[in-house]
Amino acid sequence: MEKTLEKNNGTPVSLACMAILRREIELLEKIPPLQILVRDAVLNREWADYESYLETIGRIAGDFEVLEAERDRLFAGLAPETTDEKDRFYAASARLPEQERNELTALYRRLKIQTLQIRLTNDTLMDYIKETKNAISGMLESAYPDRKGKIYSRNGVEQEADMKSVVLNHSF
Repeated sequence: MEKTLEKNNGTPVSLACMAILRREIELLEKIPPLQILVRDAVLNREWADYESYLETIGRIAGDFEVLEAERDRLFAGLAPETTDEKDRFYAASARLPEQERNELTALYRRLKIQTLQIRLTNDTLMDYIKETKNAISGMLESAYPDRKGKIYSRNGVEQEADMKSVVLNHSF
């Protein structure tokens, strides 16, 4: 069933896929240290740093999307009969010689595990931010029941209830 795979710009498709997976993994390895910086910026209310870290993560995500589209294009060429990404990967890798298949699946597994770890960290931070925002909103509703949860500017214009607009003393 093993088949010689077509070439992609002079490189065997399997090697091109492995190179893309390695570059994706390299990009993902840059995110956990940034996630720590984002978390610390949120906890220390350093909003300018927070924004710059998010911009950096956004640039990494953009680079990752470009690689992901190229990888998906290569997999689609190897297994055009399948539409699901996971099925397409395994259908494509099944056509490779055993050594290449093992290396490609190990890289793919590593990529998926890193993606899950990053997602878990993001979800945890977002849950923290959501709970903090809910707590602050609850405090404001209790302190100012006549405002009915609305926040107003100095000029009396209603503003979105954003955590940036709330400043609390560190010692209650």
